[in-house]
Amino acid sequence: MADEKNVYKRKISDEEAQGRYILVLKNALDFFPKVGKPFKLTVRGKEEKTIESMVIAVECWCMGPNKPHSHYRIDAKEFFDIFPVHFGKKITISQNNAKEYTLS
Repeated sequence: MADEKNVYKRKISDEEAQGRYILVLKNALDFFPKVGKPFKLTVRGKEEKTIESMVIAVECWCMGPNKPHSHYRIDAKEFFDIFPVHFGKKITISQNNAKEYTLS
């Protein structure tokens, strides 16, 4: 079993499933390379596929127009065919090294 500090786990929300992305919580940003920096993500689903991915920042005003901020996510559209992110699915992203991760 992987060391818990080298693992990011979450349960996919309905919004994530509809938008085909994986939300990265602000307190987990240090787990991944800096926002916008590419890393290799090996996706283990119906088959195994390695893609270049990154955490992206998306501007948001969900707290009102006077409190703009960013939400962070990994786009799942590129691997949705082999690893569909649907509501309630539990995902685990393991860190193999500084620039390689595995999604299962």
